[in-house]
Parts: sequence; structure tokens; C-alpha cells
Amino acid sequence: MSLKGNPIRGRINAYFFKMMESYMHRKYGKTKSELFGSLPKIVVELGPGVGPNLRYYKKDTKLIAFEPNPHMHSLLKKNAKYYGIELDLRNSSAELLDLPDASVEAIVCTLVLCTVNDPIKTVSEIRRVLKPGGVFAFLEHVSAKEKSGLAFLQKKLHKVWHWFFEGCNLNRNTARILEDAGFKTLALNKYSMKTIFLPIIPHISGKAYR
Repeated sequence: MSLKGNPIRGRINAYFFKMMESYMHRKYGKTKSELFGSLPKIVVELGPGVGPNLRYYKKDTKLIAFEPNPHMHSLLKKNAKYYGIELDLRNSSAELLDLPDASVEAIVCTLVLCTVNDPIKTVSEIRRVLKPGGVFAFLEHVSAKEKSGLAFLQKKLHKVWHWFFEGCNLNRNTARILEDAGFKTLALNKYSMKTIFLPIIPHISGKAYR
């Protein structure tokens, strides 16, 4: 997750996500390999956490990583060294990227747009810093179909989930936000993920081009 929060909760989350890396690789590995395998050697990632995506980037990739939760930093640096990634670690939030207009070819975020305070502003920033023809690769959990049993579960668990996972929204319609963002091309897949975390079964993944 990408938000800076309570120092104790922040540390717990850092090590929780570290412990979950193998599980996340089993669940998301194929999709991430397809999304990230052809990216250029310089990539911007929003909310990389402890670095579960690093294994899918080309070796010697330069990663400009925006991770405002400082409790993720030490594990992220260790993972970057292990996978041969050149890490440029920055603290600013996804809503205000410290990058010039039209300056990068590729931006990645996974399970992050659920956590940012202003997802519309975040996506606007992504479009701003992408070069024409640049790609935004994403993988996110999203809100369930209205009036479904899963939507009811998301609503009931949202408050506790939002607190523990430092701002994660179970019922955010990220697909609609991306569809309305004004990308030149948007390839968006909607699907259900078989996972032990029942509230986040609905997912989207894909690529958007400026």
C-alpha cells in the first residue's frame, strides 16, 4: 500500500506484505509478467511497497519509486539489490509526482489506486508525466457489482479494512476512473481473482496509453 500512516501499523504492514510475497507471486505472477515484461529500462512505480513487482522487471531496470511509507523503504532497497534493480526512491505522494510533464515512457502501479486519497488526481498526474505514446500498466482490486453479496461484504468490512491497510478502499470503482481519464487507448480486463482475501475478489488489469 502506498499511504504513510501510523508508525506501528506501517511497520506491521511492511512485514505483512514481505511475508505475502510468495502468495502474491502465485496469484499475480502470470498477469504481472505479461504486463511488465516488455516495459523499457526506465520505469516509474507508484506505491511499490516492499517491492513485489521487482522480480518482473528486466535486470538493470532503473526504477523511480514513489513510496511515502518510510517503513517500506529498507525492505524495498533489499529487494532492489537482490533483483538487480537501480532504485531511485522518492517520498512524494502519487497525487503530486515530482516529475516534469511528458518525461517518462512507463508507469506502473498495482493495488495502489485503492489507497490514494484522490484517485482522479493521481490518474491525472500519471497522464501528465507520461510521454505521448507512453504506457501505464496497472493491476487493481475494485468494487463489486452493485447489490451483490460481495458488495454487501465490502461495505461491512470497509471501515476495518480501510484502517488496517492504511487507506485501502474496498469499494472504489477504479475501472470507471480509468475509463473517464482521457487516455488515448485503454485495454482493461475485468475478472474475479481466486484469493483467500474475499473482499478483493473483483479485479482489473491492463494498460493505458497516453
